[in-house]
Amino acid sequence: MKIALVVALSSVPLFAYAQAACKLRKDVDGIKVYTCNTDTSKFKLIKVECELKCSLDILEKCLLDFDNYMHWQFNTVESKTVKRISDSEFIYYTKIEAPWPVSDRDMVVRLRSNRLDHQLIISANSDKGIMAEKEGLVRVPASRSLWIVNEENEERLEVRYSIQIDPGGNVPAWLVNWVCAHAPLQSFQALKKRVEKANQ
Repeated sequence: MKIALVVALSSVPLFAYAQAACKLRKDVDGIKVYTCNTDTSKFKLIKVECELKCSLDILEKCLLDFDNYMHWQFNTVESKTVKRISDSEFIYYTKIEAPWPVSDRDMVVRLRSNRLDHQLIISANSDKGIMAEKEGLVRVPASRSLWIVNEENEERLEVRYSIQIDPGGNVPAWLVNWVCAHAPLQSFQALKKRVEKANQ
């Protein structure tokens, strides 16, 4: 959802669903994907809203399983934990395959998780200076995402996800628009299948 692209508590104000002009782009399998114009960036903010039939524990485990992101995040071909800072703060690395002629991207992300009795809040912001850039890859210069998950009951979650990203380099407008419409939907369809299977 990176250039899969275009999921810190300190960044919550950016994603407060303020009066942004949002357009519903996809509504499939109970997953709604919106793109929104904001005053903070020339790149659109993406919002996803859905319900998942699983426990909060299962979703949290999946979202913190960085080594397996490639099994559900769109076009992610490598993902791994870089550092566990605490039980609620991590740094992870991910590589995303982009369609030709665009160069593949990679990201280093600092993720913070806050678990309450019936709510999970996760922020994930790109971080600089942790890993050297790799030859042949474009390092994503800026990405901010936020998960707000409310537990309706033991087997039903209400999920709101937001991401705003600068993919870096020269990315054609057609590719940005395509990713905005398709990548979040495909990622959430795969996530939904994964967590709901684990809940059975």
